Order: sequence, then C-alpha cells, then structure tokens
Amino acid sequence: MSKNQRYPDFVIGGAPKSGTSSLYFWLAEHPDVCGSKLKETFFFVDKISRFNNRRNFKEHGLEAYGHFFESCDKNHLAFEATAHYLYENTAREQLNLLPTKPKIIFILREPAAQVYSHYRMIKFRTKTFKGSFEQYLQRSNATYQVEYAYYLKTWLETFGKERVKVLVFEDLMEGKEKVVKEVCEFLGIDGQFYEGFDFQHRNETVAIKSGWLHQTGLRFQPLIPHKLQKVLLPFYLRLNSGMLPSRNDKDTELLGSLKPLSQRIKGELQELLPELDLSYWSEK
Repeated sequence: MSKNQRYPDFVIGGAPKSGTSSLYFWLAEHPDVCGSKLKETFFFVDKISRFNNRRNFKEHGLEAYGHFFESCDKNHLAFEATAHYLYENTAREQLNLLPTKPKIIFILREPAAQVYSHYRMIKFRTKTFKGSFEQYLQRSNATYQVEYAYYLKTWLETFGKERVKVLVFEDLMEGKEKVVKEVCEFLGIDGQFYEGFDFQHRNETVAIKSGWLHQTGLRFQPLIPHKLQKVLLPFYLRLNSGMLPSRNDKDTELLGSLKPLSQRIKGELQELLPELDLSYWSEK
C-alpha cells in the first residue's frame, strides 16, 4: 500500500434508489470536499461486471482504487458513492482496512417504495427488465435490497457505530438542508455552506428515450466537472427523457401486499438502531 496513494475519507454506500446520487453531488459542491472522478466506482463489489471491469479490487489490487481520487488533495475530504456497497462483503472488509479509516453513510428508503422505484428504474430507465411489476416480484432477488438490518448489522460490527451514519430517504427529501448539515457535522466540515443551497435532485427515474445516448452520456460523465453537469442535466433530460407511466391499479394492489414486509423490516431496523426515526415510514 503506497503511502502517497489517495483514498477516501468517507463513502456513501447505499441503498440503491434512496438518494445516494443527490447526496453525492450536493456534498461534492462543498469547498472542503472532493468527489471521485466516477460517482459509483463499483471497485469493491464482490463480482466483476461491466460496471467495474476496467478497475476492481479482485483483478487490480488496492492501489488501482487511488485512480478515482487523483484530483483530490490532502486538504479536501475525498469520497465516492457506490450504492451497492451495503450488500458487498469485499467493500465492508477492504474499506475498513484503508489507512484513512473512512466513515460510511447509508440512506434507507421505505421498503415497498424502494422495491417499486428499483423496478421502475430497470424497466424504464436502464431498460434491462421488460416484465410487469408482478413478474418482477416473482424474481428470487426482488426484495433483497431492502433487508436493511441484515446487512447493516455486519457493517456496524466491523466499523463501529461512530463511523457509520444512517439516514432516512424520506427525512432527507423533506428536510434537505437540515439533514445535510447533520452529515456535515458527522464529517467534521462546515454545514453553513448549505444555507440557501440549490438542492437539485439527481438520478431521478425517468423514461429514457434513447438507451444508446444515455449510455454514451454515462461514459463521458466522469470527464465533465460537477458544476457543469448541474447546468447541463436539465437540457439532457428534456432531450432524452419523457414522463413515466402512472402507477396502475394492479401495481397499487401489489404495493399493498408488501406492507407486512415493510413492517418486519422496520421492526428489525428499530431494534438494531433504536435512535433512528422511522416515523415517515408509518405514513406509507
């Protein structure tokens, strides 16, 4: 491990479709923070895929990770945001061994809403699933991403509660400035920067028109400064996205059938983290 290698001081580690992209770009604008070249590096996921085949821990070793933080100096907190880290053993084990002793931030969304949002993303945005919501729920892995307590328990055991910050998506969306200032306190940076800040949403699920154009944009995204991305995003969305279809009655019925799942997961989370305010989930 090179002494001169730059590694993250904190990492946003999940969950998918829970605001990790928005929080990444909001924090990347802070003058004391430096975001990775690529928001989601997928460097420490357990399996090699198209998302990390150029750089990953298993094939390229730890020093390759520093590539993502080459533009970050020691006067800034470096970070990345890979939403799937919550579920990855490699991420939990290797991030804990980094000399920077990074802190970890997780954002959790009401379980049924997360499941439905993920379904809508892969059907209308990435277009990697063509079936109905009913067919999606029949898949064996349809709800694994919301088994929050199961995965969080291992992170808390490895990192300790003092290095892990758990946020609630609905709380973040309802009170962006308040919650982001709490994150700043956790990271030891000045939260006053976010007074009057433009909290632009990122990675919202939309119906993508051209998959080719979308994938091309994702390839070039790491080369575009974050501030310029913020300016260009509305123009891109007008060019290559449309309105999502409204939720139909069948989907609403199926979401209702997930209520026992949501209640179980909420109970498990409350037992693991009694201080976590899940009152927003009671309204679902």
